[in-house]
Amino acid sequence: MDITDLLSFWAVSLLLIVTPGPDWAFVLGHAFRRRPLAPPLLGIGLGYLGLTTVVAGGLGALVARHPALLTLVTVAGVLVLLRLGWQMMRAALAGPVTVEVDTADPAVPEGPAGGGVATLTRPQVGVEKHAVVTGAAVSGLNPKGLMLFIALLPQFVGAEATWPVWTQMFVLGLVFIASATVFYALLGVFAGRVLAGSERASRILTGVAGGAMMCVAAGMLAQHLL
Repeated sequence: MDITDLLSFWAVSLLLIVTPGPDWAFVLGHAFRRRPLAPPLLGIGLGYLGLTTVVAGGLGALVARHPALLTLVTVAGVLVLLRLGWQMMRAALAGPVTVEVDTADPAVPEGPAGGGVATLTRPQVGVEKHAVVTGAAVSGLNPKGLMLFIALLPQFVGAEATWPVWTQMFVLGLVFIASATVFYALLGVFAGRVLAGSERASRILTGVAGGAMMCVAAGMLAQHLL
């Protein structure tokens, strides 16, 4: 694979990655709520890995040729974004929440022995797994991401290269995933540190990110139907 093509693809990828979208809103939502960033980043990476595999395997063109399949992907992606956006807005309106972690039992009510109000704890593993699955859905079910990969990857593949076409596409996909992971990690850390001392600002921006995600979902659906 020609290094010039690889660097050109990397430059184009960065321009696309730094453009705000569903991935931004998802990562910032975790940062604003001071949640670990590793699970959502892993999920987003797995989603893009799935898109890379689909396109490199030739299935991307199949989806593009069948409107019903693309509509199915679009509707699934929109539902995921709407649900996630609503959860973020509801969390912002609900006020500060202290999350306790109990790795022993899935959900154990805790409270004083003599009575009182119990708090419900959730296992850390379950929370992180949910973030990974949701992150994979946010990136993997994004129809714009799928169409982007279908249109972008072949432009940087050399037909005369020693590597097979699918291998070149897979390598380019890995470059995109690595670049996105680094950028979103820096974005999340920066956002978390800036808002570390302001609970009110975190709640407001969590709500804004949730609203933005719902708007993106509505825009995706409208763009597909109109």
